[in-house]
Amino acid sequence: MNVLTLSREQIEASPKMLGIADPLKAIQFLPGFGNGGDANSGLIYRGLSSGNNGYFYNGVQVHNPAHFFGLFPLFNTNVIKEVNIYNGVVPGRFFGRLSGYIDIESDWGIGDTTLFRGELSLFHGGAGVRLERDSSKLLEVFWRSTFMNKTLWPLVGTVMEDQKGLNYDLSDLNVNVAHVYGKNKFKAFLYTGKDKARFDLFEGNVNNGMHWGNTVLGLTHELDLREGLLVESSIGYSRYHADVALDFLGDDFTLANRQRALSLNTTLSYRINQSRVETGFVYATDILESALRMTQEEYESGGNRYNDRQGLLKYFFSVNNPLSERISVNLSTALSYIGGDLDKFHFNPAFALTYRLNTYSSWFGGASIAQQATHHLPITSISIPVDYVIHSGKDNSSSSMRELSTGYRYAKGAVEFSVDGYYRWLSGAKEFDGHIIDLNDRKDINGGIVDGRGVTYGIDFFTKVLFLRNYLSVNYSFSRSFRQFDALNNGFWFRYTFDRPHNLSIVNAYKLSPRLSLSASYALSSGSNYTPVLGMYYFNETLIGEYGTKNNARMDTYHRLDLGLEYGLKQTAKSKQTLGFSVINVYNRSNPIFKHFSYERGYLENDGAFKMSQKDGASIPILPAVTYTLDFL
Repeated sequence: MNVLTLSREQIEASPKMLGIADPLKAIQFLPGFGNGGDANSGLIYRGLSSGNNGYFYNGVQVHNPAHFFGLFPLFNTNVIKEVNIYNGVVPGRFFGRLSGYIDIESDWGIGDTTLFRGELSLFHGGAGVRLERDSSKLLEVFWRSTFMNKTLWPLVGTVMEDQKGLNYDLSDLNVNVAHVYGKNKFKAFLYTGKDKARFDLFEGNVNNGMHWGNTVLGLTHELDLREGLLVESSIGYSRYHADVALDFLGDDFTLANRQRALSLNTTLSYRINQSRVETGFVYATDILESALRMTQEEYESGGNRYNDRQGLLKYFFSVNNPLSERISVNLSTALSYIGGDLDKFHFNPAFALTYRLNTYSSWFGGASIAQQATHHLPITSISIPVDYVIHSGKDNSSSSMRELSTGYRYAKGAVEFSVDGYYRWLSGAKEFDGHIIDLNDRKDINGGIVDGRGVTYGIDFFTKVLFLRNYLSVNYSFSRSFRQFDALNNGFWFRYTFDRPHNLSIVNAYKLSPRLSLSASYALSSGSNYTPVLGMYYFNETLIGEYGTKNNARMDTYHRLDLGLEYGLKQTAKSKQTLGFSVINVYNRSNPIFKHFSYERGYLENDGAFKMSQKDGASIPILPAVTYTLDFL
């Protein structure tokens, strides 16, 4: 009950954004996950935001798992085997998040083959090689790069007059190496990528620039001590950086964001029949740096800075054991020490029980407690590369969550069905106390953070039908999420930004013939919440906004249909060619990403009067793509 798995084949069965399969977008069609909206890389899981999830690549933390605001996949499906999503009783090597853990696993299987792969679309190109020798050696390299500045953006600028200044391209590189020697197996991997953009965020004739990138690398050693007894040791390092220069309502300012993490893990596991015992240690250190600068004088002095280092030491123990033919139990416990935290020691127990009703169906229930000492504080209603991230400290407590869940599952033949219910209590929830610009007046970012509490609850329905030629899944989730802060909204409860009660998603992949496959996906969800601006006025040489009740307005309902078609070209014993067509947002639905407000300047010349207008942020228009893939064996 504590893990959902998506294989590479399932990921590739969904329609592809810009002609490329995306593991994180495929996850949005699983139970419990909500749609974060277009241009939002984050995953909403059981009423909590993306910042409450942990994203890992082969067990190593990834700070911002997105290219192109989530429109282009950070993780290359060509080099991965599967995606595992954990909740409740999670493997001991994961740490530091309240909601769920998404771990992208490379394909470490070793045979004796050689594969060359190339892919080309209207917007990107990629090439890679996978070398396997003697079932003991593996080398895999894959590079990708877009050329949208030559193809996509000139077209968008022609269709959308206000987007003529848009420029954006990205690139990334994946390297995997493995070697098996007797009872030893060594695995090493590297991911590095970068994005560079120039865009008009609010209005024309404004030069806004942004670039960011991730580097993730790791080394793992596995040793089979004897049958069923395995020790695994790993070291991982990740780095993230983002820099933004904006003209924000007439004020020039820059934002910088740096995150670095180093982790060491040793796990001893013992498996006998269907029972498994696991224990070990994790050590991690996390360094966060951010800066906000609005004037040349502040630029020279560093402006509003945040710089902090936090260390974690964790011991964990877990047992997964069938007590009888009908009953199985899965429990874990972890004790963590977090340096600099207000409450340095954290105890996190988790428990899950499964009762098999018959051969085809089972009931399950679980309870868990989790803490999070690193807080993601979005500055908009979507996740962007320069969102603030801070540590808990002597004046800033960790966030805590208690969860109860229960459900029923049925699986027989080609049909699977599940229903899950959950209730979550949060304490130490974090929010900004005001507008992002107010942070510039503070020397300490923590001074703009307030503590509160929250609840989230819901029920998920999921059905999957798998026939020889057809794969169909239907997911509906009802979820509510509320917050209460003494310092916000006069102390009254309010809807959380990501309180989106209704989420419906449908995926269908149909194999029309041995060569031709058709895929379609449909998503519908409630709009996200925002605080409405009732009016703006000019007082004492300052523009002041008057706001309504916090998060009391909701954007329009989100819905979108995507289609994909793949045709296998001439195939030989040594080569395979595939031509793919995809259309995103088939009926060109205008789904707002955010709300923003503009006004006519020159109010001093008009006796202080000006006109204000509210607009929806841009969404993804209908977007076709063509992709050609060539494999040489």
